[in-house]
Amino acid sequence: MKTLIAVSRRCLCLFALQLLWLSGFAHAGAAEQLAGHLQNVNNLKAGFVQVVRDDRGEVLEESRGAMTFKRPDKLRWEVAEPYRYQIITDGETLWRYDPDFEELVTEPFEQVSQTPIMILAASAEQLSADYHVKLVAGSALQRFSLKPRKANADFSELELSFKNDILNAMILHDKLGQTTRIDLNQVVVNSDAVVDKLFVFEQGKP
Repeated sequence: MKTLIAVSRRCLCLFALQLLWLSGFAHAGAAEQLAGHLQNVNNLKAGFVQVVRDDRGEVLEESRGAMTFKRPDKLRWEVAEPYRYQIITDGETLWRYDPDFEELVTEPFEQVSQTPIMILAASAEQLSADYHVKLVAGSALQRFSLKPRKANADFSELELSFKNDILNAMILHDKLGQTTRIDLNQVVVNSDAVVDKLFVFEQGKP
């Protein structure tokens, strides 16, 4: 069980940090439309439900929590159920805290940005060269598909769903057929309550 949780939490970290990469994403065509949804979002708060399924569609894990995002590189991702876990970054330092195992991992943000799924330092031209972006559904509900051009990428496809121009779901498909879906709820955009101190880890703080 501990091994399964550890693997799940590594996947969670990569998936959560994917949102930071998207904050700087912009290039021609469908990706330009995608950027149009995101460019006016300075910060975002939401609850989430995450469901991980295997290649047969069976549920491996379901978790719930809350996330807060602020441009350009700030993220607070907190799992509340069925276990507790925090991922916090201020754009310079990344903290991963596991209160159940009393484990805190601290590392430079640049170290995370070097992983294949995190391309924070890439230019718009590099992103355009590395990903195929398509709009696969339109009207009130828009869904974008992002597929890496490189064969050695960590994932095979990322889907982003927007309802009335607000991000409401993210789906990550890996190469083994596993799917991670995150549905957002109670989304609040550009709140004055989202301040920088939320993105600095303080042990013992909720």
